[in-house]
Amino acid sequence: MATDSVIETSLQKCFGCGGLFPEMSGTTHKYMLSTAGCWSSYGDLLAREYENPVLFGAVHRLTVDAYALQHPGDTNDRRAVQSVWVHYAALQLAFEHKRPLADIPPVMQKLAGGSFPPLPTIPGRFAVTHADVIARPIDNHSALVRDWAHCAYDAWSHLNQPTKELLNQIGL
Repeated sequence: MATDSVIETSLQKCFGCGGLFPEMSGTTHKYMLSTAGCWSSYGDLLAREYENPVLFGAVHRLTVDAYALQHPGDTNDRRAVQSVWVHYAALQLAFEHKRPLADIPPVMQKLAGGSFPPLPTIPGRFAVTHADVIARPIDNHSALVRDWAHCAYDAWSHLNQPTKELLNQIGL
């Protein structure tokens, strides 16, 4: 007699973004700190976009920026501080300057060569995380990623004016 078995996976809240992900052990990013389950789920989300050229072109830039902003890491780590500023600037270029996503990476590279002030207070909570994106059907992916990226961007709104000044320093 065959029995159906149900595997229960306990969920763990990511200390970076606050999303719920399977509890597991494993590797994570070097400076964008998260739980192993969150990092693994992010890999699944990236795979979804890499496998679909339309999704990749439409929102991949936003995916990377949103994840980076929701996992700021150690504020004493220069790489983590730079990551937040540069990814916030990328979203500012996309949302406020209406730059095509494909045109943003060269600006990010130019900006990354500068120095950055310390990060102000890290947002305590995010209303939308990539857990909300990966749990939904792929046909809603682009809209969900845009919502997620806006959430991450809005949570760091206190970077808005200083980022405009940083972009102005490099001629934008």
